[in-house]
Amino acid sequence: MKNPIRAILFALIFSLASAITSTGQSPSPYTIAGDLRDDGGRLFSGANVCALQTTAKIVNVRDRVCAESDAQGKFVINLATSGRYQVVAENMSEGYMPSYLPFYKDPNIPILEVTVSEENPHVSVSVKLGPKSGLISGKVIDEATDAPVHDFVVWTWQARDVNARTHQVVKGSALGRFRILAPPVPFRMRVVSEGYEDWVMGGGVLTSLAGSRKGPGLLLVRTGGDAQFAVYLKRKNPSSIDPTKPGDENRLAPPIQIAPEDNQVFDVFPRNTKLEWSPVAGAVGYAVEIEACWNRLPVVRERLPDDGECINPSPYEEKFGLHETTYEFLFKGAQPGRWRVWAIAKDRKQGMKSPWRRFSHLK
Repeated sequence: MKNPIRAILFALIFSLASAITSTGQSPSPYTIAGDLRDDGGRLFSGANVCALQTTAKIVNVRDRVCAESDAQGKFVINLATSGRYQVVAENMSEGYMPSYLPFYKDPNIPILEVTVSEENPHVSVSVKLGPKSGLISGKVIDEATDAPVHDFVVWTWQARDVNARTHQVVKGSALGRFRILAPPVPFRMRVVSEGYEDWVMGGGVLTSLAGSRKGPGLLLVRTGGDAQFAVYLKRKNPSSIDPTKPGDENRLAPPIQIAPEDNQVFDVFPRNTKLEWSPVAGAVGYAVEIEACWNRLPVVRERLPDDGECINPSPYEEKFGLHETTYEFLFKGAQPGRWRVWAIAKDRKQGMKSPWRRFSHLK
């Protein structure tokens, strides 16, 4: 006959185990709960809402506790200890960056702070998700050879706070390109590569094919926008670099550009622009590169001579495999731009590039 006491104990243990399984973990002594909304006031699902405990001026980012907002934008953060907490929302995979990263904190928007205690163990809040970040992107080029720079570091920092910064290290990039999510406030940027002069936006040096010049001060990328840069780095010891590539004598000559004339101004809308150049003997095709330049705002005109130079060139369009000696496109805005063209030989070897020609659209 079975021991009735053992049977009763077994039944109690089984009952407790079932209760724990059905209810999950035991309730936390403290919670922060509420709803998450975007910057337009709409309920937002699928983002993390995190609680970061603060002591004096120190914020404990490493041990933050997070919960995901549900389909109705609701969340519950379970906490083991009482104290003062910052409540921050983020969805980095979708471009919503957290304000606990200094580079993405808007100094004009206070971070929500709450206190949970024995007297107030369950706090209810409404949390606002910051705006979606735009993109800082571009390509880094050796200005003497037009070849991509393969190894470089891009530093970006808030214009008002040099310590609120981030960076991207690019190694072995065949295209020499970079992409960084932008902060919600004006920023500055520096590109550093061994053997080159630093490229600095913001009171520093803006390097282009024409040489080193003072550049624009700072930039703000709007939500969903894209600040693009074509960064031309200048060699620290240019005498050691022959700007002609090996085998240039065997490359096709650059096409002669016909239209538009250099520095031509267009006063038309839509901004339809037609490029034309002369044919090159031995070419089986052509390639065109178009870049956009910054407008010379009054503050820029005060600092820079109006010599037709492209200020802060940014990639707009590259077109390969052209079989005609013309190309038409719609330009991006009422601003300056520039273009160049080169021939492609039958062995797919690229010919020498033409000089840049500048143009400008007024509307």
